[in-house]
Amino acid sequence: MKIADVDRSPTAAMELYQLRTFLTIAEEGNLTRAAEKLFTSQPAVSAQVKQLEEELGVKLFERSARGMSLTREGLLLQEKARRIVDAARDFKHSAEHLRDNVSGELVIGLNNRPEVLKIVDVLGALTFAHPELSYELVNGSSGTILEGIDEGAIAIGFFEGVCEFPRIEWHALEPIELCIAAPAAWARELASPDWKLLETKPWIFVSQACSYFRAIESICTDQGLKLQQRFRVDECLTVLNLVAEGLGLTLAAVNHIDSPEYRGRIVALPHFRTTVNLCVGYLRENADRPAIAAAREVILGLWDKPEEPQALPPLSRDIRSARPKGRSHR
Repeated sequence: MKIADVDRSPTAAMELYQLRTFLTIAEEGNLTRAAEKLFTSQPAVSAQVKQLEEELGVKLFERSARGMSLTREGLLLQEKARRIVDAARDFKHSAEHLRDNVSGELVIGLNNRPEVLKIVDVLGALTFAHPELSYELVNGSSGTILEGIDEGAIAIGFFEGVCEFPRIEWHALEPIELCIAAPAAWARELASPDWKLLETKPWIFVSQACSYFRAIESICTDQGLKLQQRFRVDECLTVLNLVAEGLGLTLAAVNHIDSPEYRGRIVALPHFRTTVNLCVGYLRENADRPAIAAAREVILGLWDKPEEPQALPPLSRDIRSARPKGRSHR
C-alpha cells in the first residue's frame, strides 16, 4: 500500500488513479502540465482519460487549441471524484497509524542528481532500519515536487528555492550555487560581462515549475533584458546536453557543469552568481507518520541538520551580478 498516493492495480484502485488524472487535468486545463504533475507522459494521461470516458459512457472534456475544459457532465462529476479520491487517501492514512512497524510504500520526490541528494545513502539507511518499507521514486522540477507534496501524491521530497505552500514543513539542507552556463566554444566571446551581448544569444529555459526559471526571471528584471528563448525543456540534464552541443545558454547549478561529462564542454560565465537552498519537505499534518518520520531522520542525519523545521522561505538574497558593459546596473 502506498503512502501519499493511490494504488495502480488493474481493478478498483486503477479507477481511483483515473479519477486523480481526471481531477488534475480539470485543474490544469492542459495535458502537458497535468502529465508533469502526475509524473507520467502526456500520451499516458490522454489514454487514462479516454479509458475513463469509455467506462463512464460520458464525455468529460472539450478539447481545443487552448487546452482542455470540462463538459457539463465533467463539471457535475468533478466534486464527486474529489470526495472519492480524498476518502481513499484518508482511509489509507488511518490504516498506517494502526501499524506498529514502519511499512508500506513511501513516495519520494527527487529534483536533482542522485549523488547531490545522497539518495543511495538515504535508501540504504532506511532499508537497513526498516526492511518492510518499500519505495517509489519520482523525478520532477522543484515546483512540481512541492505541488505533489501539497496534494498528497508525494510523501516527502527534495526541492530547491522558495516554498510557498503553507501546509508544507521543510528543512534547508545545503546551498546550491547557480551560474550562467555557456558552450565552451563561446567562452572567449563571452569572457567579459556584457549583458547586451547575451541578449543576442539563444537561451534554453527550464520549466516554469523549476526554481531556476525564477532565477532567470530575476536576471531579466534586474538587467532589463529580453532573452531569446529558443528551447523550453523540463529536464535539467537535457538542458545541459543542449548547452554542451552549442545550442544556447542557460542557468545551471555549478556542481552540474563541473561533473566529468561536461568538463571542457560547458563554462560558467562571470556575469552572475546566486544560491538557492536544497531542501526537503513534507506535509505538516503528516510529520508524525512513521515512514515520513523515519525518512526525515535519515535525511537530516546525513546532512547533519537539526530536526526543527524552517520558519522562513528558503531563498538566498545573495545575488551577485557583474556590472554589465554599456548598461547601468540595477
